[in-house]
Amino acid sequence: MACFKGKWEIQSSDKFTEYMDAIGVAAEKKEEALKFLGDGSKMSYEICNCGDEWEFHVGTQAGEKTIKFTLGKEFETFTLDGRPIKTTFTLDGENLKECQRGDGFETTNVRTVDGDSMTMTMTGNGVTCTRRYKKV
Repeated sequence: MACFKGKWEIQSSDKFTEYMDAIGVAAEKKEEALKFLGDGSKMSYEICNCGDEWEFHVGTQAGEKTIKFTLGKEFETFTLDGRPIKTTFTLDGENLKECQRGDGFETTNVRTVDGDSMTMTMTGNGVTCTRRYKKV
């Protein structure tokens, strides 16, 4: 899906703190998460793909992380706060869907693109957070 390729920077979020509570982010990690991942943090995704092979380069003021995956294949990785998870990415029509399972939580993150805007809807343990990104 060519529409996902490029670099995206966070613009705004709704219910990010509530979402972190729902998926079990430790209290001491929430302030750090808001600083490095929240609105105004300049957090970015650079998304590249070649066929079913994808790479996400996540950049924050705290550092960078690269995630490599194949659509439809589960892989093990870590949340940005360091918890182990199993993750699967799939394409669902025009949406890039990410399912994560960790100790005590499951979350589904759906990314959609409209022009130079990307919306990521994250739903975990009954709470939904919407994050908006702009192509840079």
